[in-house]
Amino acid sequence: MRCVSYTRTTSCKSSESIPTDIIQQQNEQIQKYIQSHGWKLVTKYSDRKRDDNENTAFEEMTVDGISRKFDMVVVNSIDRCGKYISCAEDVLAKTFFPAGIHFSVVQDDFCSIEKSREEIDEYFRKEKIAVQIKSMRELAVREQIEGYYNVHDEKYGYILSEDRKELLVEEEAATIVREVFQMLLDGVSVKKIADIMNERGVESPMVHNARVGHKHWPHYENKWSEGSLRRILDCTAYDGYWKKTINGKLCTIPITPILEKGVFDKAKEIVKSRSTTKNRKGGKLGPYVHKIFDEETGRPLYLRNFQSGESVFVLNSKINELPKSKRIHIEVDVVTRAVKEAIQSEMDMAERMTRYLETEAMQKLLQKEQQQYSEKAWMIFQEMEQVEKNRIPIYEKFKNNEITEPEYLDKKEEIQSQLQMYEMDFEGLMERFAEMKKAFSNENEWIKTFQRVELPEDLKFEHVKKWVNKIIVSNFKEVHVYLTMQKWRDYFPEEWLEE
Repeated sequence: MRCVSYTRTTSCKSSESIPTDIIQQQNEQIQKYIQSHGWKLVTKYSDRKRDDNENTAFEEMTVDGISRKFDMVVVNSIDRCGKYISCAEDVLAKTFFPAGIHFSVVQDDFCSIEKSREEIDEYFRKEKIAVQIKSMRELAVREQIEGYYNVHDEKYGYILSEDRKELLVEEEAATIVREVFQMLLDGVSVKKIADIMNERGVESPMVHNARVGHKHWPHYENKWSEGSLRRILDCTAYDGYWKKTINGKLCTIPITPILEKGVFDKAKEIVKSRSTTKNRKGGKLGPYVHKIFDEETGRPLYLRNFQSGESVFVLNSKINELPKSKRIHIEVDVVTRAVKEAIQSEMDMAERMTRYLETEAMQKLLQKEQQQYSEKAWMIFQEMEQVEKNRIPIYEKFKNNEITEPEYLDKKEEIQSQLQMYEMDFEGLMERFAEMKKAFSNENEWIKTFQRVELPEDLKFEHVKKWVNKIIVSNFKEVHVYLTMQKWRDYFPEEWLEE
């Protein structure tokens, strides 16, 4: 087979410094790849200039390929095959491949021989998505460094300015924020504040932000909760600063305060004092504290050790004698036995899944999941392309004086906001994709947590905390144990777990 190689100095993916020996590196990798397949290298094409628009050798290779001067093109990486991924696709996949000229990409170990048209299209689709994601992330980081905010930076009480350079106080919500802090300083409990807001019909933070903010929120129930109030009480922005990670570095950013000086710190002290139990008894925590509950009432069960030597769980923490009725207590040994059995069973499953990780069935499952993520990413990518296409006619209208400059700037800002939202959707999808890949590896948190060990005779608090999420006791007879890290276990098919 007559092979040619193509190398290039610049890359459509990387904006970082280019090694001085980049062409040599590519040639060495390509040569090894060709030798390993027993092919013959007849010509080298190389665009060596440090110019993103340089394309002389690539065009020469295209002409020679159309003239059938070779049978195979070998490149080291697809991002160094022409100016853009789309250029590589047009030549390799849409021009050469239909004519019977194949191509190989060394870094991806991808060869078009015996590949279907659908497989080749999927390969280029993934590569274009990767380039788009990198470009978007670089834009987001660049904008952060330059001091731009996005819609996800908006907080309750603040709204994004038109130029996206600052967060402005949004007075409607700011008034509520000041009132919340004042009520807390006046001695009102967090729960009571939530009740007051709900009775008055005040918009909850989520509902309010969906109405006045720039981000498209899903539908939320208009209800204040203790959780939403505690997030407000913890938000340092109201005191004049907030923390944000910019280009991997945690930065403290000044912001217009909503509260008067000292109010935030006073509220913080009040919240801290209320969360401290003054008359807490000393001693070690029991192994099941805050973990075991009665199914019927939902109330926690309490461990009681009696002089008779018996240890039981009861609903009444002040009981001094062992209840005569079995219907209102359950022995600790019964609970411990159920907990140990549940943990042992989970360890068995984790061990089984560890063996599954290298099987063909697991690889097929991983490929299926990757395909689903790829399709979702492609949908977002197509929507972004459509938004980008809308930019051109708007600019042309502006240049032709069909719309005014303010109208053009408004439209441009709208497009930028849309692209920013798609970027965040991409980032979220990629985070979930990374989590999925982790789930199908030895780094799966469930597998790591339930690696087989010998259970101690007496379970301690730290053991229960590691393995047990909660314990539900039904009618003081049946014990239901709910274990930790189930989110990571749920990635595996149920039928595999039950084998």
